[in-house]
Amino acid sequence: MRIVLTLIFSSWCFLCLGQDAELFMPRNFEVSYDKGFRNKNGAPGQNYWQNGADYRILVELNPKKALVDVHQEATYYNNSPDTLRLIRIKVQHDLYKKGGQRGEDVDPNDITDGVKVKRLEINGVIIPDEKQNRHDCYLDVRLSKPLAPKSSVKINTDWQFTMPKAEDATRECVCTPGSFFIPYFYPEIAVYDDLHGWADAPYNGLQEFYHDFSNFDVKIKVPKGFGVWATGEWQNAQEILEPAYFEKWKKAHTSKEVVSIYSEAEVTSGKVFKKAKFHTFHFVASSVPDFTFAASNHYNWDATSVVVDDKTGRSSFISAVYDSKSNDFKKVARIAADGVGLMSRYLPGYPFPYPCLTVFNGNDGMEYPMMINDASVGEDGVMGLTIHESAHTYFPFMMGINEQYYAWMDEGWANFFEHYTSDSLSHTSSGIWGGALGADWDVPPMVPSKNLSGNTYWLESYTRPQIAYTQLLDMLGYETFHRCMTTYMDRWKGKHPGPYEFFNTFNDVSGQNLNWFWKPWFFEFGTADLAIQSVSAMDQTGSGQSQQVVFIEKKGSMPVPVHVVLEYVDKTRDIKHFGADIWKNPQQKVIEIPGAPGKILQKVKLGGKTIPDSKPKDNSWTKPNN
Repeated sequence: MRIVLTLIFSSWCFLCLGQDAELFMPRNFEVSYDKGFRNKNGAPGQNYWQNGADYRILVELNPKKALVDVHQEATYYNNSPDTLRLIRIKVQHDLYKKGGQRGEDVDPNDITDGVKVKRLEINGVIIPDEKQNRHDCYLDVRLSKPLAPKSSVKINTDWQFTMPKAEDATRECVCTPGSFFIPYFYPEIAVYDDLHGWADAPYNGLQEFYHDFSNFDVKIKVPKGFGVWATGEWQNAQEILEPAYFEKWKKAHTSKEVVSIYSEAEVTSGKVFKKAKFHTFHFVASSVPDFTFAASNHYNWDATSVVVDDKTGRSSFISAVYDSKSNDFKKVARIAADGVGLMSRYLPGYPFPYPCLTVFNGNDGMEYPMMINDASVGEDGVMGLTIHESAHTYFPFMMGINEQYYAWMDEGWANFFEHYTSDSLSHTSSGIWGGALGADWDVPPMVPSKNLSGNTYWLESYTRPQIAYTQLLDMLGYETFHRCMTTYMDRWKGKHPGPYEFFNTFNDVSGQNLNWFWKPWFFEFGTADLAIQSVSAMDQTGSGQSQQVVFIEKKGSMPVPVHVVLEYVDKTRDIKHFGADIWKNPQQKVIEIPGAPGKILQKVKLGGKTIPDSKPKDNSWTKPNN
């Protein structure tokens, strides 16, 4: 009876004390809300806008020299209410330029003079070198005629760069002799948005990216014998593949089993592609935030199809492209298809948004729209890595997350989806690790990611938000959590949500003010730490009958569930579970959990594999020997 009274008191105090909890909001966010770009219920405002571009690109790969030549014609659309006086272009291969700032060391042999801009033309006017301001992997050009609201500008570029050849090159590779993963190759126009203006976070190889949603028409020229995989759908497969392999490619688009489109032996024999000195592969992608491609003259190609929308029957084409030495990759097409199918139905429970996905055997664990660069990690790691990178399709790609400021808005979700999807497919999850919470390198996720490095970046972006989302799912339950999540995704699909859009949408859809939860997990320093304070015999009924009660203390500041296993001397046991909202009253520091009347406790165990605790030594109790 006493535990009931305690919980009622907690709920009443939340109404008195928790409802008015306020989240700190930076001034630039306040301006956006004041102008009607964003709504305080978490939805886009009536005046919401975002810019974008149409790209027509011809790129040529010289495999012998690892040289990439790009000709691009772009039209950039200023949908903002602002007049733009400069254009900012991302030059991400300047990461290897002499004197460039880098978050980690690169091979000295890969240092170059940076990207060679052979031609830059804006609205038909050639921009000379002296008017191109190169800094922080950006190229700025002051416009002689400012770009007015609701108008566009044409930007044509020719440039060239040499790919880094080190095995551990950041997010790209000359993966083997004859295999290449090539991101960041085109002159991408940086994001201009309502929160920060022009994107200004330097690209140093650590923090990831922020892109506008744009349309791509890309042709990729390679020597004979090379296959190409890229963002978007392949437009001219029949022109390039010999008929037998074109039929295999078509079959894989509808097959539920994994199809070997071709093997290493087949492609190196010269019988896969039609005879020509060069082939030009053509890909088209609409409303995607980035474009990347890969090429190989000896990789195997497996593919299959998976239904991702039960209502419409829509399927996605899933590929694994890999070196014969990578034995773990023989399972990747199956893992990726099963993972994409399960994520479409369970968590996030939202149909996979893209028509295809290729997992390419590269040198990293890095995601791009419809493309993944994954190293070979062995049997134990292949499922988690494949699903983690596949999960990024939702965040940051379907949802245009600014990873340079709020990497937790995509990496935390990828960790979260990886955990639950992998566990559902393999039943091998080892749980969630929270041992670093409360360390001096554990900072609140609302600290912009561009200001972080090393362990702090990884803990803030991956681990802490994953743990928070897990506690949120436990507290809200699947149905409410899923409704909040899918509403958030519906509202911001193809747009740029910020942190408050996430917080406010969950508040709005759940019908609860969850600010008491958001504050300690995302805005404040602290840790998660529960303890068994004591076990005592008490008169719970007023009848003089003694009953044992377990006192659970909240020693840390972060709210987590209370999960207690009670084992009795007679070998029976009870399990008591309360969501993190048992702590929503800030005055609540101890709860009481009664044992079964008339039974004597032998052991008490507090916690679970998805509940973090930075000091777990005080999470168990055993009856003293008297």
